[in-house]
Amino acid sequence: MMEKWRKALDAVRGGESKYKILVQAIAADIDNGTLTEGTRLPPQREVGNKLGISVQTVTNAYKELEQTGVIRCEVGRGSFVAKRVTEKVASYMLDRAERSLIDFSMARLIYTEAHDNAWRDACAALAAQPDQPWMHACRPIAGFEHHRAAGVEWVAGLGIEASIETLLITNGASHAQFLALASLVSPGDTVLTDSITDHGVIGSAQVLGFTLKGLDADEYGIQPDHFEDMCANERITALVCTPNLNNPTGTLMSDSRRRAIARIAERYGVYVIEDDVFGPLLAQRPPPITSHLPELGFYLTSFTKSVLTGLRTGYLRMPRRLALRVESILRVNCWMATPLLAEVATRWIADGTATRLVALQREHLALRHRMVEEHLGEFTLSNHPAALSAWVGVPKHWQLDSLVEQLRHHLVAVTSPDPFLTLGTPRPNAIRICLGADDSDVRINGALATIADIFRQYPQVHHYL
Repeated sequence: MMEKWRKALDAVRGGESKYKILVQAIAADIDNGTLTEGTRLPPQREVGNKLGISVQTVTNAYKELEQTGVIRCEVGRGSFVAKRVTEKVASYMLDRAERSLIDFSMARLIYTEAHDNAWRDACAALAAQPDQPWMHACRPIAGFEHHRAAGVEWVAGLGIEASIETLLITNGASHAQFLALASLVSPGDTVLTDSITDHGVIGSAQVLGFTLKGLDADEYGIQPDHFEDMCANERITALVCTPNLNNPTGTLMSDSRRRAIARIAERYGVYVIEDDVFGPLLAQRPPPITSHLPELGFYLTSFTKSVLTGLRTGYLRMPRRLALRVESILRVNCWMATPLLAEVATRWIADGTATRLVALQREHLALRHRMVEEHLGEFTLSNHPAALSAWVGVPKHWQLDSLVEQLRHHLVAVTSPDPFLTLGTPRPNAIRICLGADDSDVRINGALATIADIFRQYPQVHHYL
C-alpha cells in the first residue's frame, strides 16, 4: 500500500504539494476499497520514515483527510478510515455516517420545509411566465426599476429613506459593502471598524489597499469616545460598522450610541458604511446610524442572512451625489446584479413571503438560542435570540486552539476568533457557534451538550506541550 504512495510522491513535479499528493493517494485507496472502513492507518511518523518525507507533511495530509470526513482521528488510538465518500474527497459530500459532523462554523439561516416550498413555488411561477426579461435583458446596470422600487420599500421597513435613484441592486451584502468602499477609498486611506469585525471588510482592505484600524468596543458596540479621538487625530475616510448583531460578537448598539456616532461622523466629514444584513431578524430595532446621515451614509442589507441563504440579492442605499460613481463601479465589477434572484426577491416582498420567512427564522433561532442558554449559559458572552450565532467564552483551563481541535475530534466544528481580528487586536478566548447548522434540533441540542461537556473537562496533558 505505501509503495503506491511512494510512487505517487516520486512523480511529484515542481510546484506540486507533497501533502496534497499523499491526500490523493490515500483517498484513492479508500475509494477503490484497498482501505476499508475501520482500517487503522499507519502512524504518521512511520509513514514519514518509509516515504522519506517529514512528519509534518504526513500530519497535514491526515488533517485534510479528517476535515473532509475520509478518516477520523481519535486521541490516543490513531487514525481510522471513515465511511465511504459519495463523491471526490474535495467535494465534502459524505455518506450520512453515524458520526457525522455538526457544522457550527458557517453563518447561515436555518433551512426548513417552508423555505424549500417557497423556493419551488417561485421557480414554478417564473417558469410559467411567457415574458422573462430578467433572463434576456442586461442594460439597466443599477437594476430593473421595479426591482429597485421593491428595494426602496424593503429598506423603508428597516428605517431607511431611499429612492430609486439612490438605491442599487447588488449580489448580496458583501458585494454592496465592497462597492461602497471602492467608491470612497484610495490605497493608503484609513478606514475604521469594530476591533472584532466581519472578515469581509478585512478582506476588502487587502484587495483595495486601505489601512483598516479597529475601534474599542464593549457589549453595546463601538465606543464613541474612541471613534472621536481617531477622527480628531487622523485623517479618516470611512467607518464600517454593523450596529445590529455584529458578527461575530452579536452586539446590539443602543439608539443613543448610534446618534452619538452619527454626530461625530458629521462633525469630521467621515462616511459611514452601515452593514445591516442581520437587521431584518430583529422584530424591534433602533433607527440606523445612516438614517441620520443622508449625505454621508451608505446603508446596505440583503436577503442572505434573513430570508433565504442562497437568495443573494442585496440593496445599497448611497448618498445621492455619489450614486453615479457607485453605479459605474458596479458596471466594471459585474455589469449588474443577477436579475433572476432580484425578481424572486421583488415578488417575495410584494406577496409577503419575505416577511413570513423572516418571522419563521426568528422562531427557529429563538429555539436554538434557548438550547445554547441551557447548555452554555454560564459561558455565553452574547446570545441574542435573533442572532445567527452565539459568542461563547472559553474556560480558562482550555487553550483556544486545543479546544477547537478537541471539538473537531468529537465531530463538532466551531470558529475561532482569528478571522475577525483587526491588526493589533488581542485574541479573545472565545468561539463563534453558528446556529444555522443544517441538522435536526435534536442533533443540534446534542452537539451543544457535547461542547458543554468538553468545556467542563480538563484537557489532556499533551495539549499543553
